[in-house]
Amino acid sequence: MATPARQPFYCTDPDGIDETLARQLEHRHLLRGVSRLGLAVSGGADSVALFHLLLPVCRNAGTAVTVLHLNHGLRAEAGADEQFVRTLAAQDGVPFLSRRVTLADRPPDGRSLEMAAREARMVFFRQCGAEAGLDAIATGHQADDVAETLLLRLARGSGAAGLAGLRPRSRLAHSVLALIRPLLPIAGSALRAWLRQRGLTWREDASNSDPAIARNLIRHTVLPQLETAWVPDVRARLCRSAETLREDDALLETLAARELDALAPLPADPPSLPIGPLLQQPEALQRRILRQWFFRHGYPEAAGLDTVLSLIEACRSADGTPFQLPGGTFALCRGGLLSLPHPETASPPDATLPAQGTLRWGTVEITVESCRGVASIAHGTGVYPAVCTLSAQALAGHGVRVRARQTGDRIAPTGLRGSKKIQDLFVDEKIPEHRRGAIPVFACGDDVAWVPGYRVARRFAVPAPDAPSLRITVRQIS
Repeated sequence: MATPARQPFYCTDPDGIDETLARQLEHRHLLRGVSRLGLAVSGGADSVALFHLLLPVCRNAGTAVTVLHLNHGLRAEAGADEQFVRTLAAQDGVPFLSRRVTLADRPPDGRSLEMAAREARMVFFRQCGAEAGLDAIATGHQADDVAETLLLRLARGSGAAGLAGLRPRSRLAHSVLALIRPLLPIAGSALRAWLRQRGLTWREDASNSDPAIARNLIRHTVLPQLETAWVPDVRARLCRSAETLREDDALLETLAARELDALAPLPADPPSLPIGPLLQQPEALQRRILRQWFFRHGYPEAAGLDTVLSLIEACRSADGTPFQLPGGTFALCRGGLLSLPHPETASPPDATLPAQGTLRWGTVEITVESCRGVASIAHGTGVYPAVCTLSAQALAGHGVRVRARQTGDRIAPTGLRGSKKIQDLFVDEKIPEHRRGAIPVFACGDDVAWVPGYRVARRFAVPAPDAPSLRITVRQIS
């Protein structure tokens, strides 16, 4: 009996790309249940190859396609890149959605510019998903990205979940949208050769050669040196390791979910876990059980590896001392239980935002700046840092108040029809009741203009990329 051919980890033959893509789509079920697909196209070789490879597949399958392009405004050539992608979509009669954002040279919250750009893309994807009714968004990540990501995260000390890196299919944070990556088994050099064979052009981003960016250093220096001095097929081996780690990670996550259900089968108020049975689990499961427990109860900011490891040590001593968690809450190890007691704190008093400057409201710091254009950082309602811009024209003659939610509060979000109760928004985002009064609501008169991590209200949306705006940044400070 013939053995089925295994999905390749690293396809380097441009003539084998079509077959590799077909097998990847079938093996991973990447288009299953997808009737409307967004193609994220920057104009670079990988995303242009994604467009040309996937468009005929989608058309044969009856899947509607929309091209998505985010202009980060970081390079002088960004406008030409946007026009290139717009023309590419128009030539094949494909709908095109684009946005322009302005990213600071140095994000004020300490994130790298690359991270800020990635977060802006995620916000853009969520906006496009709502606007075009998308089921999934495909990106042009390819096999070299997998190898580079593994090395980057190895240097950070990541575990299996981080080293597994890019996954063929995942879910966009704070969204029902799927993110699919059909090109993960295909080398970047093969994609470029495939484009050249067909006389297809793309845009080059000069910043991809900047050695000050860690990924570029790995791409242009570390990997070539490893290939020359050690293992010629090191990229393929790294991709194989990442695939194995993905499979291991999926198994461990399933086992952790099963054990968490057994340890805490019923809703508890406050949320709690029995310490003894938790510490009897293998250490790999202890970490994952705690991470899933935090996510399950609406504390994603506490699920970082360093916090989880420190909390496990606190569980071993179980001396009853409160353990401070990121996000302004704490855990308590007492009486054989690990619990998340509800802090008994009142909502901060209402305050008026300054025209320019910084204001503390409860456990967050709010910075207000005059600027132009649109900027946004959104990880989910009440998750910080969060950034928005409000139309200066819409605010003219009016002050902006920051306050806790009020009964009957509603927001008419940009990109969506109708309005939504703030109460329903908090319920949908699974924000615990005791935390809702500490989430700032920004209002102009009787209208809610913004809730951090969510969309701006339509009335206050910045109307054009160069229009005057008020930039609001919210950061957790305690």
